[in-house]
Amino acid sequence: MWRQAHDGGWALSPWSFVAVTAVAAAASSTLPSGHPRLDADRGASPAFFRPPPDTTDEETALPAGSIRVELRDFANNVVPNHGIELGILQQSVAKGESHKHLQGVTGPDGTTTFASLESAGNIAYRVSTHEGEAAFAAKPFVLGHDHGMHVVLHVYPPTSDLSRGALIITRSVIYLEMKDDRVQIQQRIDVFNGSPVAWIPKDVVLKLPADFSAVTGMQQMSDVGVDAVPQQGVRLHGTFGPGENPVVFSWQLPYSGESSVELEAGLAPNLGQLVVRAAAAPGMKLEVQGFREAISQVNEEGQRELVTGKQIQEGEAPLRKVHISLRDLPTPGPTRFIATMLAAVAVVAGIWVARRSPPSKVSVSSKRDRRRLLAEFEDLENAHTNGDIGPKTYERAHRELIDELAAVLATSEGPKTNRG
Repeated sequence: MWRQAHDGGWALSPWSFVAVTAVAAAASSTLPSGHPRLDADRGASPAFFRPPPDTTDEETALPAGSIRVELRDFANNVVPNHGIELGILQQSVAKGESHKHLQGVTGPDGTTTFASLESAGNIAYRVSTHEGEAAFAAKPFVLGHDHGMHVVLHVYPPTSDLSRGALIITRSVIYLEMKDDRVQIQQRIDVFNGSPVAWIPKDVVLKLPADFSAVTGMQQMSDVGVDAVPQQGVRLHGTFGPGENPVVFSWQLPYSGESSVELEAGLAPNLGQLVVRAAAAPGMKLEVQGFREAISQVNEEGQRELVTGKQIQEGEAPLRKVHISLRDLPTPGPTRFIATMLAAVAVVAGIWVARRSPPSKVSVSSKRDRRRLLAEFEDLENAHTNGDIGPKTYERAHRELIDELAAVLATSEGPKTNRG
């Protein structure tokens, strides 16, 4: 099925072919209910490489405190004379976390053994290796007290060339939710690698609106993820080995209470399927350019949402970006703005009172309280500006700080002097 090309890359045999729908069809459950069914027959193509599994098993034949590592290639052949790293993570209530790394090299049989290791519930081990820029790792485990562990790890040649080296198909889900003063966007990208190589993306940047902020990636066992690129978007990074590689991250856009929101987001290469979901307020509409009309449904958590999706068909132009509109959003009433103005007046009043108090009458403790409160005011304003907190939280915290500052100023005033 797979053969090595003359230029060193990997190519499909002449009789093999995989359409874009090969992987997306297997994941059709992410499409909204009522969406046309996908062509499942095309998803069974034998051309999609299925990697042999990595395993981490207890081995009763191995002595306690030992780990035998077996390194293999895409065809399950042993890989001799290759470096192996054993990561050791120890957790302690008194000392916190400590990390240690041991090095090893596989012999002619593709194996190496680490011995005399500790067996304890607070010590975890992880086997990893590198091939060029690619990194591969087995699942972490804890050593038993009366036996060792046998780890089988596969390594693949790396490539960054999608045109000849790797068969990559991606699927994406975008979820939008309106917050008090921001739009929260969560994205999941499933990268399906159907070739016996590891894809290392180079400068693959998913464009986002210029005012995006607060990019946060979900921690995963692998090294795949995204990095924020200011004013541009997010850059994919990591080793995308054969099989499925999920990337999950979130970001935000500022929101000032308008009745509609427009945004455009870049998409991963070789997109086979895209689903857009939005938490639905009463009367709200979700529109995605080039997609069918969104439908309303109840998600797994019992919340109503609007959903639409698109399956990229064979021969169709690739989808590089998506334009999303949220319309008829409920706009906030005047209460929010009145509360903000009252808070601003309270700040001015507090400063005026503070300036009237003679410096000689203010205690050292009161000065410290003022400095602390001013620092907390600054932290609160920064959090509000960055979109880390919404207006309700901001207003509540603001009122509490104003009350505390007023109390400090009241207690710091000394006895009045009778000048009559």
